Amino acid sequence: MSVYADYPPDQQQRLTQAIGASAVLVSVASLGSKADTVSDGFAAAEFVLDSLRTHVDNTLITSVIVALRDRVAAEQPFPDYADTASAPGAETRARGILADVAALLDTDTDADEAAGYKRWLVDIARITAQGATEDHGFLGRGGVEVNDAERDAIVEVGQILGLAD
Repeated sequence: MSVYADYPPDQQQRLTQAIGASAVLVSVASLGSKADTVSDGFAAAEFVLDSLRTHVDNTLITSVIVALRDRVAAEQPFPDYADTASAPGAETRARGILADVAALLDTDTDADEAAGYKRWLVDIARITAQGATEDHGFLGRGGVEVNDAERDAIVEVGQILGLAD
């Protein structure tokens, strides 16, 4: 079992960046209005910060959540999600971060714990996709909770992390 503090600062940064990267990859797949992108980011952040109890069996996830909560309590700023998701090259950066974290988890973390962290990142992608209604119809009516591009991005997150479909 490992905890966040067991990793050097550069790896800690990658572990936390992967959270945003899984969300960004989904948002970029179906980039809507800034308000929709902000909704995606809030959905991901809320899920992450509120998922402590559901992951008590994975010390890495729980310790990352505690570290993020400590950062929130200390009022340390997080990057603006809408700016991050809409920045040029965001998709490429997100893929790179996820690939780096997959390699890190595969080499430096217990297999069960690594698999749990990877599944958590896919769950974050799934929740992000549900953050805003997509593909608004005529005059903004209608739409779907998750569109095909977002579903494909969720699958891609899992594939990059080396999880089977």
